[in-house]
Amino acid sequence: FESALKMDTHIFARIRTQILSLAGPGVLVATVLTAIFTKYVFVAYEWDWPTCLMFGAILSATDPVAVVALLKELGVSERLGTLIEGESLLNDGTAIVIFDVFFEALEKRPCSPSM
Repeated sequence: FESALKMDTHIFARIRTQILSLAGPGVLVATVLTAIFTKYVFVAYEWDWPTCLMFGAILSATDPVAVVALLKELGVSERLGTLIEGESLLNDGTAIVIFDVFFEALEKRPCSPSM
């Protein structure tokens, strides 16, 4: 929340395409890769794909608080800090949407006789 309030909106507007290209596809790829890993490594849980994708969405959102603090301490350009903070903000929103999509898929699916 603090990074959203203190972010320089002019820099954010100039690099928004870079931020969007990192946030949207990045979270989606991380979600799918985590789901594939979960499905085939944790076989004992017998999770279906929507559950694995929900789990992947939870784990794919990154929070670079320590990285941003280190960048500020080192005096790195404000543009790079804004890129990382903006990508982090949009990562969270993208992960929530992905989680909700697969949560709804789990709730709306028909019941199977084995349940």
